[in-house]
Amino acid sequence: MTLRLLFLLVCLLPRIAFSQLTDKDAEILRLDLAEQINSLRISKGLQPLLFNDTLKKAAQFHSDYMAARDLLTHTEKQPKYATPKDRVVAFKGTDLLTVGENVLYSTPQNFPLKSKDLHALATEMFNSWLNSPGHYANMTEPEYVFGDLGFKANAVKRTVYATHVFGTKGHQVPGQLSSNAFGLGETMDCGKDFDIYSNVIMNLGNDLRIEGNQVTLYFHDISYFKHILSGPNDGIAVDLVSRDQLLCGQPNQLDLSPLYDGILLKPYFAPTILAHNRAESDYRVIAKIADIPAELQGKPYSPSLLLIKNGKVCKYVYPAWVPHKRYDLRPIEPLIQDEPTVQLVKQGVVRSQIVHYDFQVSSTSAIQLPTIETYGDAIHSIQIRCYSSVEGDAARNALLHSARAAFIQDQVTRALDVSADNVSIRAEENWDQMNFQLNYFHREDLTQISHDSLKTFLAHRDRSLPWDSLLLAQRRATVVINYLGEFNEDESEGTLGEFNLRTAVATGNSRLANKALFEMYRSSHYDPALLFEPQVLEFVETQPTVIANYAAVVSSNYFQDPYLITSFIHACLNQADKLDDRARFNLNHLYTLVGLALLNNWDVSAERLSNVIHPKKMALLSTPKETQELVLNLNLTFIQYYGQVNDAVNISTAFNHIADHFKKSVLKPEDDVDLALFFNNWSMYEMTLDHLLPRFKEGKLNRNGLFVLAQTMNYTSYTADPTVYVDVLEKALESDRVRWCAWVNSDFQIKRNYQIKRLFCESCQ
Repeated sequence: MTLRLLFLLVCLLPRIAFSQLTDKDAEILRLDLAEQINSLRISKGLQPLLFNDTLKKAAQFHSDYMAARDLLTHTEKQPKYATPKDRVVAFKGTDLLTVGENVLYSTPQNFPLKSKDLHALATEMFNSWLNSPGHYANMTEPEYVFGDLGFKANAVKRTVYATHVFGTKGHQVPGQLSSNAFGLGETMDCGKDFDIYSNVIMNLGNDLRIEGNQVTLYFHDISYFKHILSGPNDGIAVDLVSRDQLLCGQPNQLDLSPLYDGILLKPYFAPTILAHNRAESDYRVIAKIADIPAELQGKPYSPSLLLIKNGKVCKYVYPAWVPHKRYDLRPIEPLIQDEPTVQLVKQGVVRSQIVHYDFQVSSTSAIQLPTIETYGDAIHSIQIRCYSSVEGDAARNALLHSARAAFIQDQVTRALDVSADNVSIRAEENWDQMNFQLNYFHREDLTQISHDSLKTFLAHRDRSLPWDSLLLAQRRATVVINYLGEFNEDESEGTLGEFNLRTAVATGNSRLANKALFEMYRSSHYDPALLFEPQVLEFVETQPTVIANYAAVVSSNYFQDPYLITSFIHACLNQADKLDDRARFNLNHLYTLVGLALLNNWDVSAERLSNVIHPKKMALLSTPKETQELVLNLNLTFIQYYGQVNDAVNISTAFNHIADHFKKSVLKPEDDVDLALFFNNWSMYEMTLDHLLPRFKEGKLNRNGLFVLAQTMNYTSYTADPTVYVDVLEKALESDRVRWCAWVNSDFQIKRNYQIKRLFCESCQ
């Protein structure tokens, strides 16, 4: 048995030995293949590639790896050597900024190889790459200056593995502001530390704006900011990259520094950034992160961002436009109902005059007397609503608001020379206003305690809220003076519907009010200011049967005073059990309109946000009459609210509902585009790719869809299928060359990607 094994070993040794590529063979092959590749480049008007020892080592290392495993691949298992760029860096090629790689294995060879065999093998390898679009593109890429090769034979299959590594060195960008990168020193890899923030960090490049002599960061989530930049030596530095660094006809002129590519500006660190945060919202960061020297201002720079951890650069992010858009609310017709047995009247309240009185604490005389106009019409009625603020003793407050009402009654009746018999008075502590104010400022906790406990709190109040101004607002009295008259279409102010609404409110006639509102809704001719007059709002809020029609009419006029409408919806929530399904439906619809109007800015102030009723409170107004469109609109409003307060769980719930709805309703290419833009708006870029790529492969994307897909793939540095990526870019270019060229020209840092740069330079010059 031993003799047989020895015989086999002796027989195999010559075969293995003669199935290898000698160092001399490899060098001949290297020179021959390089000459053929450079001849191709010269024929295309390109510079020949120069040999480079670092690229040679990286190429040889990878050919050895593939031959040992009989595996054609661009990746390796060890993280240090995982990608072509990693391998170049591992062999000290830190000055090579752009790296590409071609690989192949040959047909079986008859070793040992003679000179003619080596030439034939070089030609076979050249033709293999020549006839492959991706490999051909690398061989003829103008960006590359250097290229070198490595070869290794697989002894068992007698094939030769080849690797060609390409590269471009950086250069020194002049005009640096610091000779040592402001002491930032070496780089570190923080990728694993921020896996959960990968999309957030990817977006950072698009959060920068050059504003005059500074660069400003507009960041959506202060809590994420504090997690990412958690230490005093964590911060941001801005790298200004010039359009001239990425010109056609020459390699990209990026700086050879491992930290930056253009001109590095002095970094700002987290404590300084947060100390100068000027966002109106409590949830955002808007702050200066760099100063631009006078000699660099006004030049065509694009700001990139260097993320700093513990004084070291750990991430480089450059801006790239990604299209995004919110869905608009679906059109909804409110539910309005006629009163068919009620007749509109022509005798009643022809106009109303509204005056206000303000009172200091403990005072029964107004701070200032308002002007009361006199008209020729007779007085129909006068309504006085007078209040005391809720702090202090209840019995004493009763005396105060009663005395204030008497003061106002005397002043009004004297000015108008009318009897007190025409005057109705309501005087009380203003608890309704207090409850709305507490909800407005997110102090719902104080609405849950008894009135006596709240009075005790107010006696020792802190400075967390502007209590003095809130209590002053509670003491504001309102007087409504209604004038009697007959409706005349040629002479009367307003329309018949308005006339009847005023009359219904003054006489407490809810059915006439509904008839008037139906008439106003149907005609659309009326002064919307009437809907916001205090006596009208007060009447509607106390008449549950009128709320549905009122909400239907005011839904076309909510923008007149969205804050007052919020107060109205809040008052309705307090009596939700008394409302019918029509009222609930219309109030939900009104809520979506007002909510989005108040949330339409990215940086919503605390004041505006406080006026949006919390989505969970709207559950009180749920109704079986809710349609798919109304539920969708509610979720479109909810997601904006939760986006403002960075509530990830509820954002996800609303997002999933909206996405599911529109996935089911995709019928046309435009629907695909809208859905993808919605995904991008919420940074769900992978969902955009998952949705659009199958459509692309089926040839079902329109021009807009092609551009959304191309721009999203570029933004996410898509590498899953490089061939498809190039196909998408070329199809978008083919569909609209002017638009494609304008995109790349405007967003010029895209040309860091040499495939896009090549397309641009060939098609847009």
